[in-house]
Amino acid sequence: MTVSVFDYEAELTACAAGDSTAFHALYQHEAPTMRALALAMLGVPASADAVLHEAFVLIWRNAAGYSPRIGTARAWMYSILRYRALAHLRRLRATGDVTAEQQPLPDLSLPSGAAPDTIQGVLAALPAPQLDVLLQAYLHGGNPARIADLLDRSEPDIRASIESVLTHINEAVHA
Repeated sequence: MTVSVFDYEAELTACAAGDSTAFHALYQHEAPTMRALALAMLGVPASADAVLHEAFVLIWRNAAGYSPRIGTARAWMYSILRYRALAHLRRLRATGDVTAEQQPLPDLSLPSGAAPDTIQGVLAALPAPQLDVLLQAYLHGGNPARIADLLDRSEPDIRASIESVLTHINEAVHA
């Protein structure tokens, strides 16, 4: 059985050269997963679709700006999506239309058998309160004060939770 490995970097390089077929391949391969993240962050399908569209427009326009020195091509694409989703949330907060805190956290199923020296293992081993803090910070862009209010915990406790999680992840990655 042959396993196909999608080459994000090659497709982005082709996009930078104006290859619309490569862009279509990127979109077909990654849009469903990116939409799922946008939906988890925004909670509204129409908003998730709009942010996904914005992200792919930016991916197409800025493909030449990608460099492997800054990280993987896939991570670069997701950083664009996350930035656009957080900008959308900030606009909504500014107009008073909605707050990210009103949106429920997604049900995150993590592999229970993941090795403890992997990011998945670190996340799976986190106590629920620490995982909630991490998800609020990542998905909704909350600062420690906002997360503390939302979770009815102290701001120093939230900061300590974030610091602890980042330390564990850093140790797992560099082990």
